[in-house]
Amino acid sequence: MLISTQIKSLRQYFYPCLGGILGGISVSTHFWLIFMPISLFILWKGSERKIANFWWGFFFVLISHSWLYDLHPLTWLGFSWLASLIIAISILLFCAFLGGILVYSWGLLAAIILWKEDVFKMKILPLTVKVIFLSLTWGIGELILSQTPFFWIGLGESLVPGDIYLAGLARWIGSSGLCALQILIGFWIFFSHGRLKRKLNFKKIFLIGLLVIIFLHLFGGLTTPIKRNYDYPVAIWQTNIPTREKLKIDYKFIKEKQSIAQKYALDNQAKLHVAPEGTLYNNFYLSKGFKVNTLAGGFRNSSNELRSSLLGFQIGDKSFTSFIDKNRLVPLGEKIPRFLDRFSRGLSAVGGIQPGSDSRFFDTKFTPPLAVAICYEISDGLKIRKAVNSGAKLIISAANLDPYPTKLYNQFLSLARLRSIENKRNNLLVSNTGPSGLVQDNGKIIQLLDLNVEQNEIVFPSFSSEKTFYTKFGDKPILLLFISFMGLNFFWKIN
Repeated sequence: MLISTQIKSLRQYFYPCLGGILGGISVSTHFWLIFMPISLFILWKGSERKIANFWWGFFFVLISHSWLYDLHPLTWLGFSWLASLIIAISILLFCAFLGGILVYSWGLLAAIILWKEDVFKMKILPLTVKVIFLSLTWGIGELILSQTPFFWIGLGESLVPGDIYLAGLARWIGSSGLCALQILIGFWIFFSHGRLKRKLNFKKIFLIGLLVIIFLHLFGGLTTPIKRNYDYPVAIWQTNIPTREKLKIDYKFIKEKQSIAQKYALDNQAKLHVAPEGTLYNNFYLSKGFKVNTLAGGFRNSSNELRSSLLGFQIGDKSFTSFIDKNRLVPLGEKIPRFLDRFSRGLSAVGGIQPGSDSRFFDTKFTPPLAVAICYEISDGLKIRKAVNSGAKLIISAANLDPYPTKLYNQFLSLARLRSIENKRNNLLVSNTGPSGLVQDNGKIIQLLDLNVEQNEIVFPSFSSEKTFYTKFGDKPILLLFISFMGLNFFWKIN
C-alpha cells in the first residue's frame, strides 16, 4: 500500500515534467507533430493540479531556453570561471521558474473556470466556451510577454518548422492565434482520450476534431507566393567574427574585411550590401567612401549614449547618413540599470547601451522601405506588423547570436519565418555566425548559408505591398474573441 502511494505520488510529478520537456524540445526541433500534441495532452491532463502546471512550465522553459547556459564562460568579461557558471545557471533557472509561475497562474484560472465539475459530463456548448476562453487566455499571455524584455519563445512559434501548413494560418490569426489553436488541439486529444478511457462515446468528437484539423491545414497551406524576380541583387556578409574574439580585433582588420566584402558586392553588381549586428565599431569612418549602398550593424553615439544600430551608407558616404537604433535590449547583457553603470558593463562586450525608437520602419531613401528587426526584436511580431503597415516591402533581420548554440539559431530562424508568414513578406537574414539567407513570404527557406563560416553571398529578395488579414487587423480579432468568451463565461456562471 505504501509503495503504491509512493508510485502514484511520483507519477504526479513525472508526467508534468515529461510534458514540459517534450514541449521544450518541440520548440527548437522539427518534432512538433510528435512531441507538442503529447506535451499539451499532458498539460491538460494535469491542469487541475496546481503543482503539475508549475513543473510543466518550469521544464518547458528550462529546455526551450537552455541555450542561456551557453553564456558560460564569461571569463573574457573578467568574471571568474565559477562566478560565470553561477551567473549562467542562475539566469536559466530564473527564467524556468518564471515560466513555471506563469503556467501555474493559468492553471489557477483553469481550476476556477473548468474544474469545478466533471468536464466529461458537461454539456458541449458551455464546455467549448470555457476551453476556448482558457486557450485565448494563454494566447493573449504570450502576446503580452512578447512586449516585455524577456525573450519568450512560446507555443506560437513552435509550429515552424514542425507544421508549416498549420503555421500558414498566421497570416490570418498571427502568433497568438496559433498559440490558442494549439492549446485547443491539446484539449481535443485530452478530451477524446478521457471519454475513451471512461467508455463514453468519443468517436463523433474525435472525427469532428480530426476533420477540422485537416481543413485548417488545407486552409493554412493555401497561398499565392509573391512572384520571384531577380532585379535586386543583395550581397549579404556573414562575418563569423566571434564576440569573444572581437575585443582582440583592431579597427584596421574590420576595415580590410569590409573592403573585401564590398568588392564582392561590386563584382556581383549588388544594389545593396548588408552586414550583421555589431559589425562596425563606434563612429566607423571609411576615408575612401563606400562604393555600394550598405546597411551594416554597428554603434553610434547619441547625446552621450551608445546605441546599437543598423547604419545606412550611400555610395560615396564616408560615415553613416541614416540609421535605425535597436529598441529591445537584452536585460543585463545590453541594458543595465543606470545606478550600476559605474560598477558593471553588463554581460556583453559593449556593456550598457540605450534603446532607440520603438518603430521598426526604416526608410533609407536608397532602398525600398524596410521593416528591421535587430537580434531578438524578431520575437516582437507587433512592431514588425506596424512597420509593414507603414509601407515596408521587405523585412531585414540582423543579428549576432554568438556565443549561443545551434538551438538558438533554429529558434531565431523559426521566428523569422513566422514573421514572413504573418505579413507575406520576404525576410532577409544576416547574422554574425548564422543563420543568414533569405526566407520566402510563405515561410519557406529560399537560401541559407552554412553556420559558423565567413561567407559572402548574393540573394534576390522580392518586394511586396500586399497586406494579409493579420497585417491589416493584427490581434484585434483575437482580443475581441477573448472579451466575447469572457462575457459568455460570466453569463453561464450567473445562470
